[in-house]
Amino acid sequence: MKKKIEIPRNILADIDFNNTLNGGRTEPNIEVNQTENAYEVFVKVAGLSADHLQMDVQDNRLWLYALQPVLKKAEEDEAQNFVPQTIGQIMLPNFVDLENISAKYYNHQWKIVMPIDEHRKGFKKRIDVEI
Repeated sequence: MKKKIEIPRNILADIDFNNTLNGGRTEPNIEVNQTENAYEVFVKVAGLSADHLQMDVQDNRLWLYALQPVLKKAEEDEAQNFVPQTIGQIMLPNFVDLENISAKYYNHQWKIVMPIDEHRKGFKKRIDVEI
């Protein structure tokens, strides 16, 4: 017999609030291609303008997100409070050159280029176990 999953009401309320706040959400289109010298990531998100995509690299993970304004007062020119909306996360291979990742916006999408560090590519080492 399947166990019935119960979701606390406060979580449902938070989900409903976030959906209303964000005006619903469309799925982002993220495509990753590998070339001879780099990985190329193409990101397209409906309703997100060129300057809204944010990117951070931390611990071999590329985090793509946008900051969504919340609780903006009508008389304010700019919102004071923001919440991050995750677009996607990509685990990066150890041989990506993290220092030289670049991004450009053109043709209604972002192109992120992650060069391959040839010195770290294909590293392999056998570890002998002491007995």
